[in-house]
Amino acid sequence: MKTLALKDISAVSIDDLLGGISFFRELREVDPKQAEFLATYARVMAADPGEIVIHHGDHDPSFYFLLRGQLLVYPDDDHIKGEPLSIITPGHVFGALAMICNVDRTATLVADPSGGEVKLVTIDGTGFGELNDYTRVRRHTKILFYRMVVANTRWKLEVYRMQQPNHVISRDMRKLELYRGTPNSEEELQSLARQAQQMTVLLMRWNNLFYEEGSGENGASPINTD
Repeated sequence: MKTLALKDISAVSIDDLLGGISFFRELREVDPKQAEFLATYARVMAADPGEIVIHHGDHDPSFYFLLRGQLLVYPDDDHIKGEPLSIITPGHVFGALAMICNVDRTATLVADPSGGEVKLVTIDGTGFGELNDYTRVRRHTKILFYRMVVANTRWKLEVYRMQQPNHVISRDMRKLELYRGTPNSEEELQSLARQAQQMTVLLMRWNNLFYEEGSGENGASPINTD
């Protein structure tokens, strides 16, 4: 991929582009300085049709926001022909769960060969620091981010549970932690972090089952953690 200059995109600044992400939009409203700080870790990237954007097995501390084009999701670099597992369209955030849980990428993402140039924003997650380190990124900022990631992942899991309501993994989803304590507290952040880890384990179990059996059970589809 190549890094784009701001003059090459139809926006006046990184801040304008990040305004399309709900997390950054909300953060700008409550703490503009924090949004400005995290924007320093963002870059605008472009990929040509057919170019691999993320390799299965990569260890990458970034998350991404797709601006234009489509990304095709495949299980790994050796299986990038035929029907993709899923498609990522503009407006979607991806890669955040793998980043915060410090796991390798579980899928290969390819710029749609039949489309034009793909453009995305990549945000280096190292700017967040350790979970309990608030010297640069404040607790409320991390809570906003973790809420977004957990909510998006829970939705993915609910889609799977609707497809396979009686599967053992679906039953295990009912054991996922839910936080009912004081909002915006240290306890909420710790709970969100645990939920993200629990969801990562469930997603990886589901994907492993799908790949081992070839097509999953009863026609189900894999869910990648990006």
